[in-house]
Amino acid sequence: MFLPAQLALKFQLFSGALRDQPFKWLIATLSIAVGVGLGFAVHLIHKQALDQFNNGVRQFSGQADLQLLPHSQLLPEAALDQLSVLPEVAVASPVIDILVPVRDLEKPVRWLGLDVFTAALVTPNLIGQTNEKTENPPEQGDIPLLNSNNVFISPALKEQLPGEQPTLSTLQGNRSAEWRIAGNVPAAGAGQVLAMADIAAVQWRLGTLGQISRVDLKLREGVSPAAFQKQYEAQFASLGRLETPSEQGTRGASVSQAYRANLSILAMVALLTGGFLTFSTQMLAVAQRSRQWALLAALGAKAGALRMQVLFESMCCGIVGGALGVAMGWGLAWSVVRYLGVDLGAGYFEAAHGAVSLAPVDAMLFGGFGVLATLLGGLSPAFQTGQMALHQRLRAGTEEAGLQFANKAHWLGLLLCAIALACLWIPPYGNIPVGGYLAVAFGLFGGIAMIGLVVRAFIRHPAQLSALGDLAKSRLASTPNLLAVGLSGVVASFALVVAMHVMIYSFRFSLDNWLTQVLPAPLYVKLNTPTIPAFPDEFQNKLAAEPGIDLIEFWGSQSLVLDPKRPAVELIARPIGVDAARQRLPMTGTTLDSPQAGTLPVWVSEPMTDLYGLKAGSQLVLQLDQGTVIPTTVMGVWRDYTRQHGAIVLPKAALLSEFNVKFKDTQGAVWPNQAVTVKEAITRIEKAASTTALSNKIDFAEPGEIRQISLDIFDRSFAVTYLLEIAAIVIGLFGVGTTFSAMALQRKREFALLGAIGAGPGWMLKLIAREAFLASTLAAGVGLTIGLAFAAILIFVVNPQSFHWTMEWFTPWRDLILMVVVLVAMSSATVTLALRGKLNTQLVDQLKEDWA
Repeated sequence: MFLPAQLALKFQLFSGALRDQPFKWLIATLSIAVGVGLGFAVHLIHKQALDQFNNGVRQFSGQADLQLLPHSQLLPEAALDQLSVLPEVAVASPVIDILVPVRDLEKPVRWLGLDVFTAALVTPNLIGQTNEKTENPPEQGDIPLLNSNNVFISPALKEQLPGEQPTLSTLQGNRSAEWRIAGNVPAAGAGQVLAMADIAAVQWRLGTLGQISRVDLKLREGVSPAAFQKQYEAQFASLGRLETPSEQGTRGASVSQAYRANLSILAMVALLTGGFLTFSTQMLAVAQRSRQWALLAALGAKAGALRMQVLFESMCCGIVGGALGVAMGWGLAWSVVRYLGVDLGAGYFEAAHGAVSLAPVDAMLFGGFGVLATLLGGLSPAFQTGQMALHQRLRAGTEEAGLQFANKAHWLGLLLCAIALACLWIPPYGNIPVGGYLAVAFGLFGGIAMIGLVVRAFIRHPAQLSALGDLAKSRLASTPNLLAVGLSGVVASFALVVAMHVMIYSFRFSLDNWLTQVLPAPLYVKLNTPTIPAFPDEFQNKLAAEPGIDLIEFWGSQSLVLDPKRPAVELIARPIGVDAARQRLPMTGTTLDSPQAGTLPVWVSEPMTDLYGLKAGSQLVLQLDQGTVIPTTVMGVWRDYTRQHGAIVLPKAALLSEFNVKFKDTQGAVWPNQAVTVKEAITRIEKAASTTALSNKIDFAEPGEIRQISLDIFDRSFAVTYLLEIAAIVIGLFGVGTTFSAMALQRKREFALLGAIGAGPGWMLKLIAREAFLASTLAAGVGLTIGLAFAAILIFVVNPQSFHWTMEWFTPWRDLILMVVVLVAMSSATVTLALRGKLNTQLVDQLKEDWA
């Protein structure tokens, strides 16, 4: 296969550049691949997760135009009668959708109760089908779908059952119920573990008499769901909320929006680092190949053709890096979904396994990001070709003169930094801190543009050359532009590493301090079985009277949707008062001493201030199930790192006495007497539970254990970030090593002259190592400064706008100093190892290359 002459020439010129700096191009290409791969993997995994979620919404909604959903848990059955008589409603189908513990299964099963006559018109795909071959065929006159003992299961649930098990045994409290498996639900989506039975049987046998989970509505022809929703929303507000299936999909996507955005930004960090490495690689290549460009120009090549050559080389790097990244991203996504599920460790989605589809459009888009990053990196070097006069470019030592633009780049850097500062006032778009990310991007480009100014300020010609260090400093001071360009990729990678590390370190310490404050009790208890929904009041009273126990507190929670477009918030009923709240909750601002008359005092977490505009003194009406309306006064705002979408703490006693609302207590805190150890307290609680249904069904944990588990989860969640830090450090090391290796190899005539006056290879290696030490120290200092500024943006802007919580600033000085030392030491060592054996070549041949 023959290539066109022009294309063949471009490849031939590029092959020469690859031979001169193979490692530099390799590192730039791999950095692009890492950025594209990580971003593509995150995209594929979450696309799979959202597709599964939306498919589930569509499947469970069927042909419903609208659904009446409870504010929290269940609707009164009377809501069905009110909806059925409306003239706009063609079909109102009641549904029970609850989680039910099943014997021999670790996790509860999603249990559906349907009225098969109405469901056939709205959600026919959820109706079970009888097996063609069954050991117990229905008797004459028996309708399997209406039999109160029958259940139909999904294929995924059938796979979890041992053998050909003919029955299921549900567990509710101290009661159990046997169900005969009469068929399956073939339309259930992949991985959906569910069971379906007649709604009356579910209400009777599973304890939901008089209650339903939702009502699916199919409207008459010509009735607009939006108009119906607007007309009747207020009428049914006391019972629940009217939603379209698409609104549920939007709420499901918003659950992980900030998480996905931040992981994608981490991918862009790697991609941006690759772009800067491409920039420094191409800029040095353009400067160091100036005589090649001059020779081509003398042979008739035009400036435009030379610029296209530089962009062509950048594009080749981007195409290879993008292709590798797409393959890497698909492989990573396949592995995660195959072995971990689409959850990705964040707990936002139920883990489900399946194949990851590779969409060509998505692959081309993310591969295109890699090409775009390298083209942007090569844009400035491309314009530098042809800027010098031909006779100047033909002389030796013109590399520095070809980078004169760096003398004035600091003015552009100051402008970009000013723009970055202004971006901090841009409000977030949804949960995405657009202004914060723009500030980081503009600040990074601005900081890189100002490296030349820093080099000229800190590295100056010494008064006299009396030591090796003076010679090294003089050599660097003679080429400030070349040095500034060569260090740009290193500074970019190191700055982003510092920013991420300081942010994670501050977050981890803030979490640790928060755990210390929210875990004041010496012992905590929690139910370890779904068969018992709550600690009975009798058991709580029994423990409270137990000798050796000074205080015991139990609390429960339930979710509540305040806004259909946002995920549910968590209501927590705790035995807490106004004075105790200041001690038990990590308050972040001013608090009130008393609520407004006729309202219940509540304390909201930080996300509630951003998402719902609440603060101390705000009035909030909580609309619970069964038409219960609770007017509240926000007494203060507290920090919560476990519930990203908001939480509200209510006083348990007042909630029960004033509104007759009691949550199921699932957790407790125990304060033993000073004379009783924690182990003795555990023994006494186990003894008290031994005569009840709670025997061997209580988990115990001390604050230290909970703290360690929480920090371990934190570390696992940020494992991807730690890997990125390591990758960026490695990239930085190779960047410094290859940059100085390339610069040193361009100085063969200089080293030959030093050799002619008696300098040996070892002495010259020391000189280069000293230069690398000075330059890498400067790069580390600049990167550290920029990184600390970016860390402040991440901590005080990006995190509050993404996750709606704040954190304190903690500086990991030990880690930062160690990172600087490693970067400087490894850079010097890398340069020394790269050049060993290359400085003792033919002296005469090197001296003959001087064209000046």
